[in-house]
Amino acid sequence: MTLSSKDVAAFLKRYPIAIGCGVLSVILLAGSYVRSDRTVELVKQSKEGEEQGKKILKDIRDGANLAEQYETLAGHTKELESRLVHSSERARNQQYFYRIESEIGVREISLQPGGARSTGPQKGAKSLYAGIGYTISVQGDYRQILGFLGRMESGPHFYRLVTGSVSRAGQRGSGGTAAMITLTLNLELLGLP
Repeated sequence: MTLSSKDVAAFLKRYPIAIGCGVLSVILLAGSYVRSDRTVELVKQSKEGEEQGKKILKDIRDGANLAEQYETLAGHTKELESRLVHSSERARNQQYFYRIESEIGVREISLQPGGARSTGPQKGAKSLYAGIGYTISVQGDYRQILGFLGRMESGPHFYRLVTGSVSRAGQRGSGGTAAMITLTLNLELLGLP
């Protein structure tokens, strides 16, 4: 049996709704197949867009006070840098120790610059600050030595204690006088090269 165009036209006229639904089903199946390949890609793009949106909102929220935060940070940095010593100002740096000595009442035995290894920036490392080494020996009674250490600790400059030693010079006197104590500190003041 051969199919002629008249037979096909008669079949289409007899079942138009069924044929229309069949053609529509085939088109929808083909469209869903084509779209299913892109679903994974579209979900990934949607998640990336959502993450980017969250990041932008966080940046906006965090950046609201950025100018004030910068000013605060700049002020604190300036305050900290005012507490640094300068390696080129040797006399001024030594005057810091002399001032503490005279205020506390200890007797300075020696003050030598460069006692602790003066640390400049390490090779290959970029550092804004350097340690400026000193070795200082002072002598006094127990209260004076503790006062000296307290002034060093709460003083205007930052320092790093490399080594320290304490020795007693003699015994307590018979009249109740305290024994003399010698304190030797090897330290680095934080400063600018």
